[in-house]
Amino acid sequence: MSEKPPEAVKTDSKKGLADVLGARAKESKQKSIVAAAPNGNAKKAGDLNALSNALKQAKKTREDERGTMVTDFPTAAVRAWSFSTLKKFENCQWAVKLGKVDKIRTESGEGAKRGSVIHDGCEEWVRGTIVELPADGRTKFDAFSSDFTALREDFRAGKVTMEDNWGIRQDWSPCEWDDDELWGRAKLDAFVTENEHSCRIIDYKTGQKFGNEMKHADQGLSYALHAMYRFPELDTFMVEFWYIDDGSKMIRTFNRRQLQMLILRYHNRAKKLTTTKDFIPSANAHTCRFCEYGTNTNREGKAYGNGACGFDHYRGLDAA
Repeated sequence: MSEKPPEAVKTDSKKGLADVLGARAKESKQKSIVAAAPNGNAKKAGDLNALSNALKQAKKTREDERGTMVTDFPTAAVRAWSFSTLKKFENCQWAVKLGKVDKIRTESGEGAKRGSVIHDGCEEWVRGTIVELPADGRTKFDAFSSDFTALREDFRAGKVTMEDNWGIRQDWSPCEWDDDELWGRAKLDAFVTENEHSCRIIDYKTGQKFGNEMKHADQGLSYALHAMYRFPELDTFMVEFWYIDDGSKMIRTFNRRQLQMLILRYHNRAKKLTTTKDFIPSANAHTCRFCEYGTNTNREGKAYGNGACGFDHYRGLDAA
């Protein structure tokens, strides 16, 4: 008896498998037609459908409630927010209480003082009141030579505003900082009107870029949201961070539709800050490391903070 060639065996195998699968499919189809649900289970199935519909409606109600931006609510201890206060609150609520409620003053560190000097110098150079940009051994202004020149030309053309005090009410309508209904504050290094539909928001950054990108992107979003409500005619918002010590930029661009989708979450974050009555400390090695109210020290033994926080993670560690 002669053996079948390999191709024929493979064909027969495929055909046999197809026949088996076809038979099973036919059998299962017949069963699905024949097998009807017993009458006794009809009520149980109806109850399950009703429960399913109720759960779907409850979920939809929760989503609708979350999707509503509440714009009329009583504020608590902190009446108005800014980006820096919001980030501090989300890092450690107790630090906000010490600063905004207890009014415990802190001294600016060397890095913050240097940053203020450079920011002020950049503003004055763009205005044309000083001859040179405020360079020191760490700045890399050469990387921004054409950018600053263009910014000064735009300022002379009336396209640039700097260090304006932007305020918002609870419905995000713009106002001044002395408004009785002030709820949020922002101050931009530079705002450039590009054309009738777009703008640029510029923020100078000193210090380290690496590791701060997410925080700065969040800050840029807050500025863009402010601008969206302040300038209803604009549709495109470009946020630029100029890292003066790094010689590089980070750019984020939003359109109005994107911002309208992002506003609710930001609004609720700020609402939580301004309605909180009981501030909870978040004492740990990370949040307390550079806290202005803590006791942790640098390599030279100088404290980062004033030691006012009784929950500080580093309090007593050296003694222990």
